[in-house]
Amino acid sequence: MLDAIMFLSGTMVMVLEMVGARLLAPHLGTSVIVWTSLIGVVLASLSAGYWLGGRLADRTLSRRTLSRILAGAALSVLAVALGHGRVVGWVAGGLDSLYLAAVVAAVLLFAVPGVLCGMVSPYVVRLALSDMDTSGAVVGRLYAVSTAGSILGTFLGGMVLVSWFGSTLILHGVAACLLVASLLAHPRAPLARLALLAGVGALAWASHAYAAFAERYYGVRVTETPYSHIRVYDATQAGRPLRLLATDPGRYQSAAYPDDMAELALPYTRFYALGPALVPGARRVLMLGGGGYSVPKWLLSGRAGLNAEALRVDVVELDPGMTGVARRHFGLADDARLRIFHEDARAFLNRRAQTGPDAGIADAGAGVVAAGHGGAAGNGEGAARYDLLFADIFNSYYSVPFHVGTVEAARRMRALLADNGAVVMNIISAAGGEDGRLFRAIRAAFAASFADVRVYAVATADSANYVQNLMLVARPVAGLPETPADALPPDVREMLARRLELPASDDVPPLTDEYAPVERYALGLVRWR
Repeated sequence: MLDAIMFLSGTMVMVLEMVGARLLAPHLGTSVIVWTSLIGVVLASLSAGYWLGGRLADRTLSRRTLSRILAGAALSVLAVALGHGRVVGWVAGGLDSLYLAAVVAAVLLFAVPGVLCGMVSPYVVRLALSDMDTSGAVVGRLYAVSTAGSILGTFLGGMVLVSWFGSTLILHGVAACLLVASLLAHPRAPLARLALLAGVGALAWASHAYAAFAERYYGVRVTETPYSHIRVYDATQAGRPLRLLATDPGRYQSAAYPDDMAELALPYTRFYALGPALVPGARRVLMLGGGGYSVPKWLLSGRAGLNAEALRVDVVELDPGMTGVARRHFGLADDARLRIFHEDARAFLNRRAQTGPDAGIADAGAGVVAAGHGGAAGNGEGAARYDLLFADIFNSYYSVPFHVGTVEAARRMRALLADNGAVVMNIISAAGGEDGRLFRAIRAAFAASFADVRVYAVATADSANYVQNLMLVARPVAGLPETPADALPPDVREMLARRLELPASDDVPPLTDEYAPVERYALGLVRWR
């Protein structure tokens, strides 16, 4: 029975840690800073628990005490389930430093459960020791069992539970499992713990029912995926209904008008019109980052000024859950001209740069294409390269996917791009000053592979030090013919007028796969109060 308790305890600790990142994400993001704080606090709490548990085991040793430790851990997890939103919201609103806010929030939520769960291991070991001649084998077996539980908890929490259940419901499940362990430790006088277990079940049901009510009443739809905590909600813009998608705090990453899902609702997305203006004959487009699929829908609707019937759009979206949200709430429909690849953008670039855009991929039309499967290209275009490559993966400065802004990534984009093509990438940053280091490092990376690199300011071109959406436009060859300004729509002419004339800068090195200090560069951008 002690082995089962060690296994359950090890499993629940790791499930708690994995779901902890989801609790912090809506308020603090998912950057390495948040993960570092969470892991560090949990490890520190476990260490304190090991020490306290060992001390307690030497003073008073009984299964009843072990049962109480486990019941206390269950109660502490239940408290986290009930109050995590208010606690993290309060911390995020009261502290300006992301470093400090992440540590404080992790301490408030996970220190007590971590200490109590940490107390279990030395206490169980002390209970199991009856013969010093076999003590080494007993200790080794119990810690092996605990570690096996931790391994299961890691994979169970990260790959299964967060994909199927909400964070609060998972916390209720952790509390229930710890109560079961408490009953295993001391089956006598179980009424209070059974009543508490029933209460946890009732709270879990009530939480699920309230979430359904809140979705209907407040219009907020929450989807948990292996990669994101996605929130969809409705608002208005100048009296017009607007639907928003958010994954990070303080910002929304995608938007659409419910009465016209193909219209671009966010100002920065309209700047992707620079691509068709520079390459008016584009037929093949690669989009890195799907989100709400605003730009692909716009392209396929014929509003980009391209030949929509001849257009072929490939979208690389890491999260299948995001695509599902786009289908349910943002009007993404099947289209024979659209292919969707659910994989990491850099992994896609690496493979296609080596084998060609269509190698090993069957022409699946509107379906989802599994990377690396299928036969030769079925669209008759062979190894034709992309005319336009759009990138919209820098959704916020809370979590910067540096590996798509490095010298090596730019080199692979160049390999996939036609000689007269163009890359258009959205980056959230300033262009100059300390807040522009991230942008300048990415621009330098692209300048190593592209002869013509320009930048356009979405909000204002009056100040290079203003933090905003910047559209980086890179072309393989300089001096390519461009559409005369008077032949372009007025809105595109206005975009072109927002070009920032920036001097060459060597104050930061280009991002590389080996060296990409994006957290240091982007930390100053996090001003969320």
